Amino acid sequence: MAATPRQRLAALIQDLEAATQRDPEQEVTGMAVPVLDAVLTEAKAALGGDPVVAVMRDVISPETIEAGEPIRALDALIVARQLHAALPKPPPLVSF
Repeated sequence: MAATPRQRLAALIQDLEAATQRDPEQEVTGMAVPVLDAVLTEAKAALGGDPVVAVMRDVISPETIEAGEPIRALDALIVARQLHAALPKPPPLVSF
């Protein structure tokens, strides 16, 4: 079974928290950039018309990449946490 957007965001949050604890100015680089973009894009798509998502600027935009601007892990963490909070929690498992 494939991971849900909520599960992917939870994993991303853990990774970003670890990176920012070591260095608050840590940047997301290399192969992590397209992964970060894919996870955030999937979560935004799952939320559709959420008002916070509607005003949320893309963390990774083509302009950001072309300009070579760094993507701070702390900025990505803030966005990931907000998306995670907005996603509905799975229903509790009921056993009979």
